[in-house]
Amino acid sequence: MLAACEKPILDSEDITPTGNVTLTFTATNSDASTRAAPVPAGSPACVTRAATTNLALYFQKLNVMLFDAWGEKAFSTVKTQTADDSGFGSLTCQLQEGTYTVVAVGHSSIKSATIKSPQMVQFTASDGEKLTDTFCYCGEIEVGNEELQHTFQMQRVAAMVQFKLTDTEVPESFTKMVIAYTGGSANFNPTTSEGTTKSTQSENRQRSDTSTYQVFTFPYMADVGTLKMTLTAYDADGNTLRQRVFESVPVTRNRITTYTGQFFDGTEGNFAQSTFGFSVNGEWSGEDNYDF
Repeated sequence: MLAACEKPILDSEDITPTGNVTLTFTATNSDASTRAAPVPAGSPACVTRAATTNLALYFQKLNVMLFDAWGEKAFSTVKTQTADDSGFGSLTCQLQEGTYTVVAVGHSSIKSATIKSPQMVQFTASDGEKLTDTFCYCGEIEVGNEELQHTFQMQRVAAMVQFKLTDTEVPESFTKMVIAYTGGSANFNPTTSEGTTKSTQSENRQRSDTSTYQVFTFPYMADVGTLKMTLTAYDADGNTLRQRVFESVPVTRNRITTYTGQFFDGTEGNFAQSTFGFSVNGEWSGEDNYDF
């Protein structure tokens, strides 16, 4: 048997690194999902094996859960791997015959994603951290008498918004940027890749040498949406140095929205937008740029 918190811990010498199903994940773009046959009592034994793709280019943590035909979890706890694990990206499991739904979530948050069902993944704030770049795979596998090997492509489900400050003079007392925003979601539906809850979020960013500040979100109930964003610069004593409000910031799944301009001395003005895409799998599909 195995006991686990975030990583499988083998406490019996009888368990060997073998299984009838091997799942391997790559960080590219794809979709899927579905269900048939219960899993016996107890959690199936699972171990990691060497992966063939460098997922660490995109995220640092992989969470995996399987669900049987009745929607019951196949494992007692989510299976978690980190980028420093030798088998990062590959999981071998012993499963009974039947149909299973695989839900895999790749991210870089401190805490693991909570995979409640094929329709619900939740993230919990930890030490002021919120969302990171996030990838997901959701789809079915059929388990029979023969050993199976599956390779799944994970697609990005997050949208990014970044602010690039072009101020020539920045207050020396500036130490922290707080980015508050509404209209996005901290949870998403793996079967649709859409955000499921319209929430208010606030994230802290220490002063950046590059003057670039990024946040991630899941567009609410669609591939595209808008955010209301408030950026507030603070000094070390918590005094407000400058605050700017940005209405209707567009966000699109797997795209970057970039706002560029002067933050401390700038004035409100027109926005210029340009769009471009990438052809490399796993890269953002494009970026929308604005001047402020």
